[in-house]
Amino acid sequence: MVSDGPRDVEFVPLQDFEVEDTAGALHGGNERHIEHRSEASIGSAEGTFRAICWAVCSLIAISTTKRLMINHGFHYPLAISFRVFATLSVVYMVGWRLGAESTRDNTTSTQWGIRRPRMRELLATKYWVGLLPASLSAAASLPMLLEGILHMPSLPVLVMVFPVIYAAESLVLFVSRSQPGSPRCPRSEAVIIVAASSLVLYNECRLMVPGLIWGLLGILFIGISRALLTLGLERGGPDVPVHVREKQTHAFVIMTLEFGLISSGISGYKLEHMESIYSTSHSTIILMVINIISFIGTSFAGTSLLAYSPITFEGSHQSFSNIPVAALEALPALLSSLAIILVAVASNPVPAVSWIQIFAFLASATSLVGLENIHVSSLCIRESRKRRKAEKGTSNNAWSVTGLLVLVIITSSVISFFAASTMKLVTQGMPSSLDLSYKPASRFDIVVSMYDEDPDYLRRTLEAIKSTAMLSTLKPNIIVYTKNPDADLAMLKQATGANVVEKMDNVGREGGTYLQHIVNKWDKLAEQTMFIQAHAHNMRELIPRINDYLVPETGMLSLGFTGVQCDCEACGDRWGWEDKYTMVPDLFKKIYKQPCKTGAPILLAYKGQFVASARRIRGIDKDIFKDLMVAINSKDGWSHDTTIVGDHVDRPDNPYFGFTVERIWGLLLQCATDGSVAAKCPSLLSGMGRWGEVGNCQCLDR
Repeated sequence: MVSDGPRDVEFVPLQDFEVEDTAGALHGGNERHIEHRSEASIGSAEGTFRAICWAVCSLIAISTTKRLMINHGFHYPLAISFRVFATLSVVYMVGWRLGAESTRDNTTSTQWGIRRPRMRELLATKYWVGLLPASLSAAASLPMLLEGILHMPSLPVLVMVFPVIYAAESLVLFVSRSQPGSPRCPRSEAVIIVAASSLVLYNECRLMVPGLIWGLLGILFIGISRALLTLGLERGGPDVPVHVREKQTHAFVIMTLEFGLISSGISGYKLEHMESIYSTSHSTIILMVINIISFIGTSFAGTSLLAYSPITFEGSHQSFSNIPVAALEALPALLSSLAIILVAVASNPVPAVSWIQIFAFLASATSLVGLENIHVSSLCIRESRKRRKAEKGTSNNAWSVTGLLVLVIITSSVISFFAASTMKLVTQGMPSSLDLSYKPASRFDIVVSMYDEDPDYLRRTLEAIKSTAMLSTLKPNIIVYTKNPDADLAMLKQATGANVVEKMDNVGREGGTYLQHIVNKWDKLAEQTMFIQAHAHNMRELIPRINDYLVPETGMLSLGFTGVQCDCEACGDRWGWEDKYTMVPDLFKKIYKQPCKTGAPILLAYKGQFVASARRIRGIDKDIFKDLMVAINSKDGWSHDTTIVGDHVDRPDNPYFGFTVERIWGLLLQCATDGSVAAKCPSLLSGMGRWGEVGNCQCLDR
């Protein structure tokens, strides 16, 4: 249901065949060449229909899951996993009760039906013992994959590495079958897949650690569960009766569903608090229904979300690897992935997809059919064309691997051109209001919010920041605001190398510090100011971000991760924050003198570290900053409303309202409506890249 069925592909080196025999072998004439592992064999109308159904359901399931979690604010992958496992359990048990019989005989199941072995037979025997590892891996793969879909900004990059499923399965089978006479190295196709998928990830500009970890783990666990299932079913030997194999498979499915229900249910209850101030709309409910139906279709048509493989009850005859993959299995997964890429590129937010990524993806997907098969196919076509040439007396170029390479290049170019075209259609931001008449008091200030952090660590941080490209040519003025009531200001100034050290009341977190500086220094603001915490986040990535993007024209540059957007009227993010104070639509109206449009995307800011120009800060009314300062530094009032705060921590030194202020700095500095910044700015992990531009991550003062 969330993993794939057993595999029975037998590989025989193609070099042992004559060219004249290869055409028949590839079309089923030689059964010992490639034996497809399920009843949905190549050329079967029913098998083809089933593969098409899986491809469509997989496309809908993955696309609607991403849209549900991002566009509709349902940021709960564990809850979705639990709902999927629960629904599949109900559907499976209903099918179990109905006991659909095979249309062929009484010992095998139909393509779509579920034959009913007696439950006591499964419980009384040990069919399930050898399948425990496979069931656990399969149950864990779905919530991991959904976590990856949530936290991976670019959905295409996740589906482009689906061949890793087959590589992982192949490597596990290779290691488990290492014995005298076995090949000493894994198949070259598995190595190509790993290398090509690494190239996809290396060229991704929006990688984030949670998405990378959970997404890859989900994909790897699918491949591992497939391999473990094959090994578990092989324990009884190749001559296990079909009805026994059927009972084993039923035991595997039941255990997977039970483990999935327990794990996703408990973890979802502990980690996901599905409390929302926003009512679920009709469109969201409809999308949920479509999503769960597509998951059911995907599971019963091909068992897995990313790799098509219908369950079979026949034995396994592999020698050491699952590669090459039968065409009817590889093609649906490839077409589904291509469709997901195109749908994602045409959706909002638009992901950045490069030609290199598409090319590497197609190369890895193509290698699934086996390098020998590609070579033999070219020989078959060459022989066929030679015959036509002899008959017609006309010349014909031989089809070869070069032709396939050209096809991959053309396809990559078309898709990347489409992706680039949609990127150009990304909405531009609202016009910014800048105070062009203001005369700055100084060139550059670094404002630090501090409590009891290590002064020596802060000094090293400031030295690293001052050594970056632009700041190394300036002498930035360092202002440290400490909220430690026992701090020795003279000692702190000497230890940190700051120009100014001032003491503030310990209220409002870093947001209160920044707002106080802006309000109190309104007429003494530097031309540009960096706002940062004494223990800066992501120091390893922070310095390259400053070095690459900070320029004299910088108006607002976020030094945290970017690219996270929300609906202006119902703003929230995947970490559970929601705009319960309705600050986003209220601020939008105050800043732009008009209400935001329904569904208008707003770019959020994170980590409480950014660079802002005085022109941009003073471009809006000072009272806006003053009102926010009073609210975040207050000890009571509307920002501490218990109906909004709920069970969250809310103290004067750590107000719940501070999380809202952290996210609205982009809006306050008139840089939250520019869709190009949300779409083009690379993640801190990926960095600027070879083709990056300074305008991709910020709003410039022109």
